[in-house]
Amino acid sequence: MLGSDSDIADPITLVARPPGPNRAPESRDTLDRFLDGICRTVGALAGCLIPHDDRAMGAIIRPCGFTARNDEARAALRVLLRVEVELSRRGYGWVRDAGAPDYCGLAVETPMQHGAGHLLLLFACDQLEEEAVIVQVLALAPGLGAMAGAMHEVTVDLALAERRHRALAAALRQSECGTVLVRADHSVLFANPAAQAILNVADGMELRRNLLRPERYQDVIRFQAALDAVIAPPLHAKPGRSRSLMMLLERSSAQRPLIAVIAPTGCEGADGGMDGGDQGEAAAIVYLMRPECSVAQGLEAICQLHGLSPVETQLVSHLVSGLPLVETAAQMRIKPDTARTYLKQVFAKTDTHRQSDLLQLMLRYQRAVRGDFLFESA
Repeated sequence: MLGSDSDIADPITLVARPPGPNRAPESRDTLDRFLDGICRTVGALAGCLIPHDDRAMGAIIRPCGFTARNDEARAALRVLLRVEVELSRRGYGWVRDAGAPDYCGLAVETPMQHGAGHLLLLFACDQLEEEAVIVQVLALAPGLGAMAGAMHEVTVDLALAERRHRALAAALRQSECGTVLVRADHSVLFANPAAQAILNVADGMELRRNLLRPERYQDVIRFQAALDAVIAPPLHAKPGRSRSLMMLLERSSAQRPLIAVIAPTGCEGADGGMDGGDQGEAAAIVYLMRPECSVAQGLEAICQLHGLSPVETQLVSHLVSGLPLVETAAQMRIKPDTARTYLKQVFAKTDTHRQSDLLQLMLRYQRAVRGDFLFESA
């Protein structure tokens, strides 16, 4: 009976064996839940999806999806996973092993975008005593195998997108520039730590009811109008590069105004406006920058890369912070002539010729060393 190569027959109702008291908890993985649905459709007690690696000449990779009704079925399926599978010309094959005498498995060919694989379904032998049940299972198997392969590709793409999302989020966390993603209704979708530091103390910009709000009322009106202009540009706007708006926001402290830049996300909808407003996606990016932010981040590692000594590194640190050479010498408790000598040595090691060139070089390197990290030269 199990070797039957029957074709499609009239559908019949399959009655699955009721799960035992020791039923295994349902997996939260998307592919596992999908396989659980397939198993319920055909009355299988367990199932797994096994991709093959074409680069390894068909070598089996570990199962990427696994579901079982109970622990006994789980153990039996693991036994059958060790059995070499031979598929018939119809794309399926029965799997038996003495280690699980009360069970048998059905391996179904599963086409995938990158290679192939097979779907392995576990049944109790007494479930397949009637030939009609076998015919029905074989009738459903090819379609279920194709569905499982498609679902596997979806889960792989989702996992890749999730890894990219985590990498992009890490890059935003590293940035010292406050970055806020705003929806079409102006509500905040995401704010990196640098932006949160500004919003938490209401330093020129605060967060009220999940909306960005400048300190001054005049700035509130200008900011909201600028957001609208970027999210939904006027119809008469000239085509070409998307427009970004920059503005200064006054702060209650005596410090310089906060710099705010509003930029589009670059995702346009079918009507030409910014897409994603109804779906809760980002419609604009707001950059917040404090003019007085420290420029010392990673400076020591940059100086080490150029072979500067600790004294030369200290000299460069003072110059980058804005001190003139004479005041730098006073801070270091050395004579101005000695400071000039050190500066000449720094010029030679960094291949620069003027103090302005040195400062530009250090600031350019610092673009790559932003964030809350301990930087060392390598």
